[in-house]
Amino acid sequence: MTVTGTGRIAPAYGWTVSDRVPDEVAASCLYDSAGWLRGWERIGIEQRTRHAYVSAGQDVLPLYETTFSPFWHGYELQCELSGRFGDPIVFAGSPYSMYGKRGPVAEPLVEGAYATAMDWIRGGAADVLVVPNLTSEGVDSWLAVAGPPVGTVHLERTYAIDVAGTFTDHLYRVDNKIRRDVERRLRRGAERGLTVRMVEGDEAHALVPAAFPLTVDTSDKNEWPALFDEAALHGMLDVPGALLAAAEVDGRLVGVFFGFRRGDEVTFMCGGVDYPSLREYSTYIALMYRSTQWAYDNGMRRIEWGRDNYRFKERHGLAATELWALVYAPNPRPELALAVRGMHAVLHAYIEGS
Repeated sequence: MTVTGTGRIAPAYGWTVSDRVPDEVAASCLYDSAGWLRGWERIGIEQRTRHAYVSAGQDVLPLYETTFSPFWHGYELQCELSGRFGDPIVFAGSPYSMYGKRGPVAEPLVEGAYATAMDWIRGGAADVLVVPNLTSEGVDSWLAVAGPPVGTVHLERTYAIDVAGTFTDHLYRVDNKIRRDVERRLRRGAERGLTVRMVEGDEAHALVPAAFPLTVDTSDKNEWPALFDEAALHGMLDVPGALLAAAEVDGRLVGVFFGFRRGDEVTFMCGGVDYPSLREYSTYIALMYRSTQWAYDNGMRRIEWGRDNYRFKERHGLAATELWALVYAPNPRPELALAVRGMHAVLHAYIEGS
């Protein structure tokens, strides 16, 4: 297959590349929807040297050549591998899409993304292509077309629930002891003045200065770099369907989830809590369950809850999906293979043990 110098090839191959999001996008999840792709292009928290959108019909996969991604840097720090993957790195989908999942990928889409990424690597400064946040089916799609990678990483475990029946039905699906504890915590928090409400638009933007320190505190607690700045939070609230779950006491913001409604699915991507408030108000429990109640009340059929807090989410009845990252390079790289194995070992142990 011959790729042109601009990274575009003849449509006869079944895929095309553009620097613009196509007008028609068949999204399998929030992170490959047209609204998200256009919004993320304007958000500069990841420092990118270039981007492209590989299309096969209405299926679209973004490519980002990134000199710094706070999220990927967090993985590198956690695994003591800072800088081992080179600078820049080509990503097939941003690492920030860990709160969703990319399942089966059409063959021409994989073919186009792989060919374009390798063209960038051969002609530029990047050394590797990282394909993050794949389900096992997504991994199979890539292996069938692009072949075996340098290495595979157990990157994340993400959680979701199907919204069925009523919110009361939902409560009774969890262990009785946990349900009674949740009901007690919700009641006690409300008696002490905690409220949780969903806000959008200008009202949500107005809360960003108070929300930002909470997201930083969450990163600090997990010994990760700050994953967002204020500009990124404002940018996310401009994505179609964006909303904010705000936990407040006497007008003071003590917890927040950033959410994105797409059709009958809502994805909660990031957030933070005032940690001193946890004991008195059970802030995280309140945010999680009041957001769930909102989903039941507003016709949602699925909630994507994302990564981390693994054991907690399992105890509270959320269904898990394993996410993988594939690392490709154009030539054999024994030292890179060793780094990938090291990342896999550390992250797998963390996911299984935390």
